[in-house]
Amino acid sequence: MNFIKKCPVFLCLTASGLLLALAGICGRFSIYKEYEFDIVKRPFLALVMEGAAKGTAPWEAAGNLGMGEDEFPGSLLALVQNRDRGQSIRYKDGENALEAFAKKNAAPKDREGSLAAEMEENTKDSGDAAAGQETDETSGKTAEKDDSPGEWEKAAQERSLGEEKTYDFQTVTEDYFNDAAFIGDSRTVGLFEYGGIEERADFYAKISLTIYNVFTEPLARDEETGKKITAEEALTRKQYGKVYLMLGINEMGTGTTETFMEEYKAVVDRIRELQPDAVIFVEGIMKVTGSKDAEDPIFNNKNIEEKNAAIARLADNRNIFYIDVNEAVCDAEGNLNAEYTIDEVHLKAKYYEIWKQFLLEHGIER
Repeated sequence: MNFIKKCPVFLCLTASGLLLALAGICGRFSIYKEYEFDIVKRPFLALVMEGAAKGTAPWEAAGNLGMGEDEFPGSLLALVQNRDRGQSIRYKDGENALEAFAKKNAAPKDREGSLAAEMEENTKDSGDAAAGQETDETSGKTAEKDDSPGEWEKAAQERSLGEEKTYDFQTVTEDYFNDAAFIGDSRTVGLFEYGGIEERADFYAKISLTIYNVFTEPLARDEETGKKITAEEALTRKQYGKVYLMLGINEMGTGTTETFMEEYKAVVDRIRELQPDAVIFVEGIMKVTGSKDAEDPIFNNKNIEEKNAAIARLADNRNIFYIDVNEAVCDAEGNLNAEYTIDEVHLKAKYYEIWKQFLLEHGIER
């Protein structure tokens, strides 16, 4: 009792630490599942501290225990208005934005099965035709097999040629962005505010947005109904000619490149499903300055380059294209130009013009 009276602050801190560690244990496989964990270097208490820094309260762990949500605990720091130029965007109440992930490959698989069955039937018909060569008893002539390709073969050949065709980048004008959508984090917010194309393109961007919550976070407001909508709901309601995606800087230190790319690919697949006619631009993550690269063990250019190399592999140069703005904003050493940035991560207002010009030099016309 005397010890308790003498050291109440110490006991309170100890008890608080134990409670927070317990919250980390409870949330290890739910709200903290995407966080990098190491029993020695990053224990359960560290998970809670990192979550708190990103806007996730520790008491949420108890409510989420065992649920295994796919939602990343990001903070709602900014809301960027969707500029739909008078075209309202609607969505159905009660829609679950995550349900589509489980079905993202259903349509392609069904189509492949249909094509396979059609091909098998076509082969059977060809075999029957070959076996059916026989002599006409009345005229003594042999029936000739028609070797000309059928309608299905012609369609298959045209489809194959179309799938094999690739496209090169070309310079375009700002009108190119009239049917474009930009999805991204605080850097894309900056492009919205200072790039000079906010009246042309639609922006679904927010500070601290990640690949894990891009389809669950409200990113815009329907100007007609006043309801907040997610990027997925917006893409469901309106068709675009181009979709630009830049995410990844906020995910540094969370999980691995492999887990990051699993979610990134799922997002791209979903965009492809919702926007089948759109050109999808997956943008490389913008680097940081040389001084931050040298000092920060997590937010450094080595980690960024590793993720960018993985993102680039998604490009097929037919429907999905990889573009890397680092080509325009980095110095001779390959780091973000220190003169261009306010905080070693984000561009100064006037340098978003460089980003826009880079985009204009990397258009795709099909």
